Amino acid sequence: MKKVLIISYYWPPSGGSGVQRWLKFSKFLPKYGIKPYVYTPKNPTIELIDNELTKQISNDVTVWKKKIYEPYSIKNIFSKKSKKTETSGVISNSKSGHIFNWIRGNFFIPDPKIFWIKPSINYLEKRLIENSIDTIISTGPPHSMHLIALALKNKLNLKWIADFRDPWSELDMLNEFHLTKSSINRHKSLENQVLKKCNICLTVSEKWVKMFSELGARNVKLITNGFDEDDFKVSTEISLDKFVIGHFGLINHLRNPTMLWKALNQICEENNDFDSKLEIRLSGNIDLNILSKIENFKYLKGKIKNLGYLSHSEVIKQYNKSNVLLLLLFNSESGKGNYPGKVFEYFATQKPILSFGPSESDTKELFSEFSKSFYHSYDDTIDTIKKTIEILFGKNYKSDHYDLKRFTRENLTKELADLIISID
Repeated sequence: MKKVLIISYYWPPSGGSGVQRWLKFSKFLPKYGIKPYVYTPKNPTIELIDNELTKQISNDVTVWKKKIYEPYSIKNIFSKKSKKTETSGVISNSKSGHIFNWIRGNFFIPDPKIFWIKPSINYLEKRLIENSIDTIISTGPPHSMHLIALALKNKLNLKWIADFRDPWSELDMLNEFHLTKSSINRHKSLENQVLKKCNICLTVSEKWVKMFSELGARNVKLITNGFDEDDFKVSTEISLDKFVIGHFGLINHLRNPTMLWKALNQICEENNDFDSKLEIRLSGNIDLNILSKIENFKYLKGKIKNLGYLSHSEVIKQYNKSNVLLLLLFNSESGKGNYPGKVFEYFATQKPILSFGPSESDTKELFSEFSKSFYHSYDDTIDTIKKTIEILFGKNYKSDHYDLKRFTRENLTKELADLIISID
């Protein structure tokens, strides 16, 4: 079999969205004649743990691990007095939090994983030669993974795919770090080296294909995220006594549909049946200030069910128990090109989707193919949103069923295998 090394910070038992893409690719690559080797930290700093995901690691995958040093002792000093609102190392809402963000952004470029680069290069150079591996894949963020691959490419002249699940220099989140001009230039310089040197720049949405091409990548390809059919073989009956709107993931200041909460509150005031049945189920990393503001609405108080962190399998069960699945894009420039991984899992449930995002986005374009997916701008009026919710609440409402084969992880892995084999 052809061999490929995947350099990924996120790997089970890490939870969250960052782990799914390459866990699933590695599961199906052997079917297409490619044996995956995965290189990942032995002791990563992770906030979300999902031990069930370790059961999904294919027996055909060889995993190499090496200890990593991450300077998060600095973060712990500030986080004692600051509320964390991101899993990416951003702390906000306090003076000390802003100080940490500045240190994080300007001293650790591209990210706090930089101390893993040099030892990883030395470790992997020997392993790649011993195992006759001539193709590597790096996936970021964190973008230090790309710098490991860049050095290996320069040393061994390997074939290299750089996978970007999010932008790098163009990511809105960088604004949270209060970067100096020299730090911004450093990010752009490192990014440029990666884009120019990799054989293929791989990303997850159409707008980001265009963005990376404009940034200088010579060969940009698109493979979206998707869903694993094996994850969706168990269905759960929804309760007819409830109208459940479910959201499972990050809610912060860039993902907060304030007009939705107002619309729901108004409908509850006007419609006793809706008021008696509405339940809003949330799980994941939720800004507690936002949660408090939602519960301050007179008719929403008591209707919020905060499930906390759930394993991926439990999240899928909650999908199936929901009447409507809520999808929140970043209300920012990067949100225009963002397909959250869950959008394809939402499709797999065949449930109606209520989404909020920028006025124009790749997700909005995608939804145009699916008549029962409802897309709203964060700036849409309360009345417009109320009309959508009233449609969704209609008796016996059912979503259309679609042919979703092109979004299965297995078919997407076939596209990846073709790319790997195509590199000269």
